[in-house]
Amino acid sequence: MSSNLSELYSSRHKFKTDTIWIDWKITNSGGFEKKQIAFICLQNKDDQTEIVHPITDFIFTNWKFSSYNTQRKHALNVSSFLNYIIDKKHRLKVKSLNDLDITHGEKYLNSLTEEGKARETVKDQERTLTLFYYYLSKKECLPQVPSKTFESYFNTNGKKVHISPFKNVIFPSYSSKETEHTFPIEHLPLLFEIACLIAKPIVLGLYLQIFGGLRVGEVVNVKRSSIKHTLNGESVLINLKENMLRTDLKDTDGANYVKKPRKQSVLILQNWFNQLYNDHQELFTCSDGTSALFVNRDGKAMSAKSYRQYFDKVKKYFIYCLKNSNNINDKLLAHHLNMSKWSTHIGRGIFSNMLAEYAKNPYEIAVPRGDSSLLSSLRYLKGTTRFRKKLEERLNHMHGSYIPRLIENSKGINK
Repeated sequence: MSSNLSELYSSRHKFKTDTIWIDWKITNSGGFEKKQIAFICLQNKDDQTEIVHPITDFIFTNWKFSSYNTQRKHALNVSSFLNYIIDKKHRLKVKSLNDLDITHGEKYLNSLTEEGKARETVKDQERTLTLFYYYLSKKECLPQVPSKTFESYFNTNGKKVHISPFKNVIFPSYSSKETEHTFPIEHLPLLFEIACLIAKPIVLGLYLQIFGGLRVGEVVNVKRSSIKHTLNGESVLINLKENMLRTDLKDTDGANYVKKPRKQSVLILQNWFNQLYNDHQELFTCSDGTSALFVNRDGKAMSAKSYRQYFDKVKKYFIYCLKNSNNINDKLLAHHLNMSKWSTHIGRGIFSNMLAEYAKNPYEIAVPRGDSSLLSSLRYLKGTTRFRKKLEERLNHMHGSYIPRLIENSKGINK
């Protein structure tokens, strides 16, 4: 492994993470199943040329069979650390990877704290850096760090856990989350009305997120054949799995993935789902052969990026309507949502919040969210039936006092 930073990596170079689709394994039909992988490359800032760097082996050694998102996260963390070393190499007196010691990792982690990074971000970087240092030591690239520095143990699941060698790190204190995860469900009708007006391609997706807890990457992976009605007619089951509908795109933000393949139940409330689902089927047709349920304006499977662009339009108009309401609570909510960070994931947050309100135990929250396996489909359906009835009771009271007139009265918004 080439490791001379001073000769190979001047200020004209930087590490970055890139992605590529490869033929991963042969399918039963004789074709190839594709897989997206992340790798580390070195970019020349002058001409933008890039080469795959051998340090990519660190990613494959530890996460060859892991998801793309996992590979990408660690690749980004390593790239960030190496760029820090390049930028500070004269001050740190580092000419090559052979010059690295534990203090360099500690200084990097402390610099993240000084920059105001969240505690979990710094802890995540520490986990990657611990494995990276261990990897370099095994490759005999860390002569300044004794091998006994690296300690580990086996947890109750028999998995080897490496203990961080970085002892002199000041981590950010715990703080309340800045990201908003929910808002009062009484405002859901307005959200859906706005979506119907300016973002029809994702209206059904919003429903799946809010009443099924789907993530954006899971929504854009749904095929038309993935949705099945349950026997009781009170919910639908969606088969969530990696369908790799857009292998022509580099998923650089790791958003097009199903985090946990599963069969996810989505509540059917007030016939909303049936209406939205039928309208969606009638309005949008997939033309790229993937049978994707959600498509872009060209008829191709929609990407998470496109979905978010539609959602941002809905978010902007939603806040505008609340801000121009005569109701002081709506104005306060508008101010709060305008000052907070939130995006498509708020749908899953609203779903979780509704479950928590009526759940009798944590299991009844975890299972519908897809956080654990479905141990008993009968118990699951019984639980979702109770949730459905409770939620329907609340939704029944919305329409009389709600403010759909705001959409008609609102002017000046850039749609």
